Amino acid sequence: MKMTLLPGLMLLLLLAPLPGAAAEEEPGKKQAFMTKGRHPYSDLEPSDRCLSCHRKIYRQYQNSAMARAQILPWDQAEYFQILLPHVRGNPELKGLEDACIRCHAPAAYLAGDVPPPPKGKANPKADGVTCDVCHTMTGVMGDRPYNGNYRVEPGTVKYGPRREVQSYHHESEYRPIQTSAEMCGTCHDETSFYGAWVKETYREWKESPYAEAGIQCMDCHEPAAAGKASPMGPERPDVTQHLFMGGNAPEWMNGAAVVSVYPQSDEVSPGRTLAFQVVVVNQRAGHPIPTGSTEERQVWLHVEIEDPDGKRHHVKAALAPGDDAENSYSVAHNRPAYKDLGEMMGIDGFDGIPRDALPEGDRLYRKVFLNPDGEETIAQWFAKRTDVFDNRLEPLKARTEIYEWSVPERAPEGELIVEATLSYRRLPQSVADLVEIGTVPVLEIGKARARVRVSP
Repeated sequence: MKMTLLPGLMLLLLLAPLPGAAAEEEPGKKQAFMTKGRHPYSDLEPSDRCLSCHRKIYRQYQNSAMARAQILPWDQAEYFQILLPHVRGNPELKGLEDACIRCHAPAAYLAGDVPPPPKGKANPKADGVTCDVCHTMTGVMGDRPYNGNYRVEPGTVKYGPRREVQSYHHESEYRPIQTSAEMCGTCHDETSFYGAWVKETYREWKESPYAEAGIQCMDCHEPAAAGKASPMGPERPDVTQHLFMGGNAPEWMNGAAVVSVYPQSDEVSPGRTLAFQVVVVNQRAGHPIPTGSTEERQVWLHVEIEDPDGKRHHVKAALAPGDDAENSYSVAHNRPAYKDLGEMMGIDGFDGIPRDALPEGDRLYRKVFLNPDGEETIAQWFAKRTDVFDNRLEPLKARTEIYEWSVPERAPEGELIVEATLSYRRLPQSVADLVEIGTVPVLEIGKARARVRVSP
């Protein structure tokens, strides 16, 4: 299958949005970025230099996805096995080499080390988002944060959320962006080559009750605790904990949404229909679940009933409003999908891979990305449309799912156990198998059970 590129699209300034890319953009307006190659690696201090004074904070950061943003298995595979071959086969996409690196390895981008060598062969500063990148950030280049349009000023001054702070190693200054969600938005909002919004976590937060209440991204992902930022510093009630927890952390995902099961009757007879509701509430995230690279992140609801004999029965979900059987955007299936990966990766005769690699019939919560040929794609940079379907779990809102199950005619008297489990996976296992990165962990978000009596 030949991929279709829009005619007349030439190399843009990195990932500059195309005319009409977003409603707020002026037609033809170019986006400003820090100049690639402007700051050699020597301009930025290595993160381990912070260890001597900020030992506790450094240990938190070191174990975060922020520190490993470029070297996690899927990030390596997506960039080196899929994006780079795709870009090299389509010169129009050349600027996309920089786009990923601006946020996943900003020190490498600022040093002009693009593409950086793979994991283990690069300058250590190229392996993630370093302390110095964030703490030399002074603002946003442009009207709003997206596509890696941060402004940094490396040097002896480190910027943070406090005024009048003294340090033995460096000067310290306050900058408003250090306490603002805009800082996160520079990399957590992004448009594709075609100008479609493919990451909108900042925009989603901005429209949420959390933003209205003044709760910033940092308040959840970098919560404050009493203590000292360094051994020689003063005791404070609100030292920022550099946890950066999200979908990578089981302890963070568990309880992010709650699940409840409500049978419509306490008893049911053999041969009759058991109706029940499963209510899912996004109680803790200041944005939809999932967020970020939603074309690849999976959140699904699996429902089973255990009968009095101990046999388990999978109960399938109905199609959600706005969906149809042909697309099945809202219900899991394993028909071949993501065929564009074949051309991107140079695989002859590639017919796709199972789309979801999940039990068919599970409820999916997702936002769908389509490539220029109108097919589902997992390559966010190649998404032309991202407005076709979105049933994700909105902040502080409930989603009610209606299920029905036919009780077998010969069901013995006893108890039925209805169990609903909401789970998260960073990536479909079928994609992980294609790029050979091993098993993708499944994280449980929430689970609930209810009991119904089977009576003659």
